[in-house]
Amino acid sequence: MSSRIHRIYQELAMMGSLEPSQRVNQLFSELVSIARSGSRSEAESVLEDPIVGAIREALWRVCARGEYELERHWAGRIGAAADPAAELQRFPYVPNYEKLTRLELSALRGVRDAMPRSVLFIGSGPLPFTSMLLAQRHGLAVTNIDIDEEACDSARTLARRLGLSDRLSFIRADAMACTDLADFDCVFLAALVGMNKREKGQLLRHLCASMRPGALLLVRSSQRLRALLYPEVDIHGMNPFVPLLELHPHDEVINSVIIAERPEE
Repeated sequence: MSSRIHRIYQELAMMGSLEPSQRVNQLFSELVSIARSGSRSEAESVLEDPIVGAIREALWRVCARGEYELERHWAGRIGAAADPAAELQRFPYVPNYEKLTRLELSALRGVRDAMPRSVLFIGSGPLPFTSMLLAQRHGLAVTNIDIDEEACDSARTLARRLGLSDRLSFIRADAMACTDLADFDCVFLAALVGMNKREKGQLLRHLCASMRPGALLLVRSSQRLRALLYPEVDIHGMNPFVPLLELHPHDEVINSVIIAERPEE
């Protein structure tokens, strides 16, 4: 399996573009299929293999590029469609995002009696599906930040076409430059924001210093072979946040979910 993973990585890394195409889609589908397979013992064996270990972070970066290009492609299609809501439902990962968002909202309800009223989503991308679901189906106001201006422009166009501009706002910013997040009840952290333990740790410390006491942080993580696609966040390494809950889906949903609280001073 390690040689198969390495082969997929090498082919993707050597491609000039990761925009959706028959071959790009085949390779990412193969990688997702691998990520959803295997027991914990098999996953540990694969992830500890030196061949895989040598490319782990580079593979995450390839996955980030591929995810960005997929979202950019579909954001363009949806934004240009005569019926953008119908075109949005043709996005291939609609069921995954809907289920992940339901899991996240259930988890938030599990640790607090009330839903958060103000939400920040860090790393929302060109197609901010979770934020759109939170706004459209649950009436939440969501502020989205992304470091890429093109991603923010695409997302603004989608929000306008879908009639969500009054509930969704988009800011081009580096999360490490956002120093006052006291207005938010909950901060969502996308899985591919912070590509290694050092970057994640720096970001967690910065967010803790910027959020108000009692606010919640929802971090998308991974486990088992799903850690080929997204960095795994150790719930025991969430300092200075206090971890409250961790969910690990075993179905088609790839991301794990961690919820933590910003402690009192």
